[in-house]
Amino acid sequence: MQEQEKFKQLDMRYEEAELRSKRKNPSWIDRAWTFFSSVKVGLWLIALIIIASGVGTIFPQEMYIPQATPPEEFYQKEYGTAGDIYYTLGFHNLFESWWYIGLITLLLLSIIIVSIDRFFPLYRALKKQPVIQSDRFMNGQRFGAEATGDVKTIDAIAPLLEKKGYKVRRQDGALLAEKQRFGRWGPYINHIGLVLFFGGAMLRVVPGMHEDELLWLREGETLPIEATDNQYYLKNEAFNIEFYDPEKVDAKFKKSLEAAGGNVPKNYDTKMTLYKKVGETSDFKPDLEEIKSGETAVNRPFEFDDYQVFQEQYAADPEFKTMSFNIVNQKTDKVVDTIKVDLREPKETYALKDGYEVELKDFLPDFVVKDGQPTTNSGRPVNPAFVFSIKSPEHPKGERSLIGIKLNVGGDENQYKMAFAGTELSNISGVRIKKDLTLPFLFAGGIIFMTGLLIGMYWPHRRLWLKEKNGRIQVAGFTNKNALGLQKEANLALTEVGLPELEDRQKLREEGEAK
Repeated sequence: MQEQEKFKQLDMRYEEAELRSKRKNPSWIDRAWTFFSSVKVGLWLIALIIIASGVGTIFPQEMYIPQATPPEEFYQKEYGTAGDIYYTLGFHNLFESWWYIGLITLLLLSIIIVSIDRFFPLYRALKKQPVIQSDRFMNGQRFGAEATGDVKTIDAIAPLLEKKGYKVRRQDGALLAEKQRFGRWGPYINHIGLVLFFGGAMLRVVPGMHEDELLWLREGETLPIEATDNQYYLKNEAFNIEFYDPEKVDAKFKKSLEAAGGNVPKNYDTKMTLYKKVGETSDFKPDLEEIKSGETAVNRPFEFDDYQVFQEQYAADPEFKTMSFNIVNQKTDKVVDTIKVDLREPKETYALKDGYEVELKDFLPDFVVKDGQPTTNSGRPVNPAFVFSIKSPEHPKGERSLIGIKLNVGGDENQYKMAFAGTELSNISGVRIKKDLTLPFLFAGGIIFMTGLLIGMYWPHRRLWLKEKNGRIQVAGFTNKNALGLQKEANLALTEVGLPELEDRQKLREEGEAK
């Protein structure tokens, strides 16, 4: 009972090695080192990162909102005051914000410092651990036993422990048996994995390591890919979409389709051609060389170099591609000629037969009237309107009119008017261009982290010390995990050579205190 009360277990986490973070008279560098080597600091940083990441998923990030709407307008319009606060605080672009990257940097610094602070002293202590330990050390281990005996008893137990996978060392009759030392390195392997993982996440802000761009392509349109520094161009050759037919699906799906209302897409894809800019033409336009053709569909990306092009969205309503107009003599009701206006690249002048000419004075792709003045809401031809001037032999200076959908201002007073003759529509495909060179770091970090976790959980570090002194044999045991497993394994060998089983001194002390 007296021995139990005197028992004081040694802290074997770092083999009683001196850590820099535990120095008694620290300098300011030591204080900074101690701060970042604190586990509490690391846990607080992890908690802040988790909370910030959670807040960042409340509303969609900027890259996933409609590109035609400015972010500040979108969040306020869609989510009200909460959205406005969300945007103001920078959560709309959270994962690339300076303070989020700063938190990850501080966490990386903490992980690196805590690893250096603990690993190297522990490594040196384990590498140079003596076979013969002091009485204080032997009595300070959680597991121990003592009995009469001599060196021959220790000699007999050595081969038994070796059969159980222990590496046995001897010195002056004493014995140290050790197995699975690598289990102590599990947490530090975890740290290496975390450094790679979070380091990979930080690399996303490095130019060229991570690109993510949403590109809207009209059928027949060729646009540069900004993610490639405009070195590559994509052309939308054709967009195809297939809808579910409620009459051809199982009855269990029919109700769902009817509840969804309207057409439900089954599959959609874009046939495209990739070009590379090789120079400029004489009129300063990009000189393009065709690289490859193919298609992108949902979950089937079109690939080139380190980039992937994913089919992500499409415009629910087709866009106007061209509009045709007849030039009509209102006195005779005869059509003089017809012009076709390409809404993507409208001409300024359209020369017609017999000396007639039409000038496009203004083009308003998305026509609205604000403060009494005609203007456009956006650059997309959603509600196009035109200001034309028709030059004729009778009116060489031109007759001006404003023409749009269900709109004709000024045309009734003129001799010649523009009459709507037809239109061509164009589907619009939304493709996501991605490049991510950080994925190998993320995958490697995740695999290394899981490896360290498994090592730390399933391979406990076990040691047994035996020494003879004055006709008595002292036994001490240590394990960093699974204490019962050490007892069972060691007791089989101890009892076979006539030594007593290991006692759990900590348990005995707790039971004594309880009494």
